[in-house]
Amino acid sequence: NKGICPAKKTHVKDTTGAGDSFCAGVVIGLTYGKDLPASIEIGTTLAASVITSSESVCPRFQPRELGLDI
Repeated sequence: NKGICPAKKTHVKDTTGAGDSFCAGVVIGLTYGKDLPASIEIGTTLAASVITSSESVCPRFQPRELGLDI
C-alpha cells in the first residue's frame, strides 16, 4: 500500500517523541484491526499532540477519540 497522510496543522514546541508516538499509534491501530491508512491517521494524531508540548509525553486519549471500539 502507498498513499499520503497530510500533516495536521499544529503549533510545534518540541519534536521529541513524535516518531515514537507515531509508531505507537500505527501499531495500536493495526493491533485493533484498523487498516493501514486508518492506523497512520491514528499515528499522525498522536504525533501531532506530542509536538505541542515541551514535555515528551503523549496526552491521554480515549479509544473512541481515535476511532477504536475497545
